Amino acid sequence: MSDRPEIECPACDGTGEVYNSHDCMKDCSECKGTGWRPMNDDELDAAAERQAEDAASEPPVTMAEQHRAAWAEKQELRR
Repeated sequence: MSDRPEIECPACDGTGEVYNSHDCMKDCSECKGTGWRPMNDDELDAAAERQAEDAASEPPVTMAEQHRAAWAEKQELRR
C-alpha cells in the first residue's frame, strides 16, 4: 500500500471498469478495478498548492462574527 493519499480514478470515474475495443467491460488498468488509486506527483503537487492558497486566503470567521454579520444584514433588509 502506498503512503500517498488516494483519489477516485479519473480513467474509470471511480467505477473500476472501462470499455475495451469490443464494447465489453474490463477492469480499469490504472486502478486495478478498485475505483481508487494513489495520487501521482503532479496531482500531489497541485493539491499541496491548492491547500497553500486556501490557507493564505482570508482568516476564518468566528461564529460570533457570523452572527453579528447575519443580524446586521437582517436589520438592513427590514428597513
